[in-house]
Amino acid sequence: MTATTTAPTAPSAPPGSTAAGPTAPPRKFRPEVQALRALAVLLVIVYHVDPALLPGGYIGVDVFFVISGFLITGHLWREASTTGTVSLKKFWAARARRILPASLVATVGTLAVALVLLPLDLLQLWWRHALASVFYVENWALAADAVDYQAAGNEPTAFQHFWSLGVEEQFYLFWPILVVLALRLWSLRSGRAAGEARDTAGLRRTLLVIFGVVVAASLVWSVLEVRADNPEAYYSTLTRVWELGAGGVLALLMRDTERFRALRSTLAVGGVALIVAAACFYSDATPFPGVAALVPVLGTSAVIVAGRTSGPGSLRRIAESWVVQRIGDVSYSLYLWHFPVVVFFAVRTERTPTLPDVVALLVVSFALAIGSYVLVERPVRTLEWFRSDGRMLVSALVAMVVVAGLTFALPLRAQSVMGEWDQRAESVAADTDARVAESLANGLVPFLGDEPAMTPNPLRAAADEWPEADRCLAPQEDETTPVCEFGETENPVATVAVVGDSHAEMFTEPIIAVAAERSWKVVTYLHSGCPYNAERRISNGLVEGCFDANERTRADLAELRPDLVVTTSYEHLRFERRGAEEEAGAAGFAEVWNELTAAGSQVVVIRDTPKPSDRLVTCVTENYDDPEGCAKPADKAFDGRDVVPAALDQAPGVRSVEFGDSFCDDTTCPAVIGNTLVYRDGHHVTATYMRTLVDDLREALPKAL
Repeated sequence: MTATTTAPTAPSAPPGSTAAGPTAPPRKFRPEVQALRALAVLLVIVYHVDPALLPGGYIGVDVFFVISGFLITGHLWREASTTGTVSLKKFWAARARRILPASLVATVGTLAVALVLLPLDLLQLWWRHALASVFYVENWALAADAVDYQAAGNEPTAFQHFWSLGVEEQFYLFWPILVVLALRLWSLRSGRAAGEARDTAGLRRTLLVIFGVVVAASLVWSVLEVRADNPEAYYSTLTRVWELGAGGVLALLMRDTERFRALRSTLAVGGVALIVAAACFYSDATPFPGVAALVPVLGTSAVIVAGRTSGPGSLRRIAESWVVQRIGDVSYSLYLWHFPVVVFFAVRTERTPTLPDVVALLVVSFALAIGSYVLVERPVRTLEWFRSDGRMLVSALVAMVVVAGLTFALPLRAQSVMGEWDQRAESVAADTDARVAESLANGLVPFLGDEPAMTPNPLRAAADEWPEADRCLAPQEDETTPVCEFGETENPVATVAVVGDSHAEMFTEPIIAVAAERSWKVVTYLHSGCPYNAERRISNGLVEGCFDANERTRADLAELRPDLVVTTSYEHLRFERRGAEEEAGAAGFAEVWNELTAAGSQVVVIRDTPKPSDRLVTCVTENYDDPEGCAKPADKAFDGRDVVPAALDQAPGVRSVEFGDSFCDDTTCPAVIGNTLVYRDGHHVTATYMRTLVDDLREALPKAL
């Protein structure tokens, strides 16, 4: 994505070969690579503006990966094969000179706009990702979020696209070290001191072996991680480095030639076709990267191998057109700036862009990119002061530290209201039950009293969950579910099992409160993102960890034989379809419920809580004094909940209860009820509000077991 479009020196023909026909001299500039850059960045932009237009446009990043690996390895090979050494200082200074100025300027610009436009509740999240982006570890920050069920639903920040830059910069750190290692190994094998003339064919073979091992290992790991539906696989350097490495292997093997013009033209057209096909026919549901990434990688490699084509069927006229080449010139800056523009539009408008919006987004993105290219990228590369490698590296480090410090402006802005809202939350925290009850009896009014105040503080809402969740709620990717015990554990009157996902966890604390009154023992089996169901859950692929964990829980419950099982789940998840069933997952729910009743347990299914808007907390922070506009129409809040009723029809011995009246009236489901914030994100209820349901659960659960 960031390497200059300078060609690697073509490998010499093997000793004894007599290559017939003209062999082109090594080229210093490759317009076809510049055209690939233009294609890649346009694919990514269209995907980010509206994924429906190009559902697989994200593969533009994979095109960039191959290009970067090809060009960077070419630079390294040229130095290693001609001098016998590689200067890590020179290499890393060149990368810093090329990459850092534009990315840091884009980061500072994004921070400045965020301070003005960003809702308060998003500042902490954006700060974390801004800081990760400055140090090029955003891919790992996103990988951590991807495996964190609570964070997986976070809206994208304007720094999210830095994940691919993180992968590349990490590649640039270790790839030249592999070249140095290869030089050392070949020196030992050949008996020559480092820097002496050497057989470049032997050095190339050594590099090919080392690079080949890395590429093969990474590709295999990528395939395995994707098949396991590991959500961090998309962002991991370990699953992506093979794509850059493939470009590196290509740089060592490829020879420029003027021969086979028709074949090379066909190869280039075929390569572009593969890239475009992946962009059109892949989607967010495609398991990726893994095997699927081979298509854009091979397509990009084919275009590079084809080289500069001519004659019938050649794409040269398009590839070398002024427009395409200029887009290639600014592709790096365009990649840096387009995503913040798109994200800020989404944050402020909360709608899909119309055609005029798309035009405006493109105009702004290109204007910023051209400005960045002309005023930042090109000048820094040519300024005499930055010619010194040591000075460049020190300057880069200092600049990164300074920009990292600037990112702290985001959480500091949130702190400006945090203290006041904490005080307001404390003022109404003591009598939550009474306030909520009064509000429910009087039209679900948000505030009782003269001054607007709510608990918890909406800026702290994300942390307002059951205190035992960290210990007793398994992450989604785990294949086992923790077992926790509460209540009367020595001589219980009855044993109650609470089983399900994070929505079952929401109900656990008030259930424990009721159990304590009745001398029950409560045993929990709670697993994020994993409803208790005999069928496999579907995400982008099968969530195998959930299935395995549920099988173990079934065995545990069969041994425990609880008197009562209380279960619930987020009712907007998808499952594998069993046979011709109309509602996928219904038979799986019914199977595990009927299994429990057949073993003598009572089963109570709690219907899911109403689903608020995805940006409810953001809405509340922006409308703290008047949150009524953050309510969701009741009919929409209860949409898409057909699976559980279908399952209940197949499980006649199971009883269901619902607490919709504690969240909604006939028309709306408010965000704040009786000075209490109801939700902590787009579908989880705050622990504070859940504690007000103790009376409801006291009536709903069997009084004697």
